[in-house]
Amino acid sequence: MDTFYAIPFTVLEIPRLRLKKPSWVQTPSPMFMFIVVMISYFLVTAGIIYDVIIEPPSIGQTTDDYGHPKPVAFLPYRVNGQYIMEGLAASFLFSLGGMGFVILDKTNQPLMPRFNRIMLLFIGFISIILSFFVCRLFMGMKLPGYLRG
Repeated sequence: MDTFYAIPFTVLEIPRLRLKKPSWVQTPSPMFMFIVVMISYFLVTAGIIYDVIIEPPSIGQTTDDYGHPKPVAFLPYRVNGQYIMEGLAASFLFSLGGMGFVILDKTNQPLMPRFNRIMLLFIGFISIILSFFVCRLFMGMKLPGYLRG
């Protein structure tokens, strides 16, 4: 396979470039990169690409028994469709669960006081458990009867 890639370079010559990094370019801090990754994770899990292409409404509307319009946050019976607020709420919960794991990871730092370690463990576990059960509740609202025996 290497010989196949080497064939064009028997005729072509690789230019000798002397590129220098500009002095104003610096390595971003780890916290900045973490924030960029979390924001992009939030937007991707919120379905921003779907929202831009399909342009769904922010919330839906249905009529109650008396014929009055009632706002609806979840698009029922459609797993592959969503309202904008539904995607943002689900994305917030996914991010909350992810942040719970980050908080649990922070409890392993050396020289952490005992009270702080216990508080971080509590907050991390509550974030993960809350995120899991509320996502399950959302899925039950989206698909009634989902995971019910």
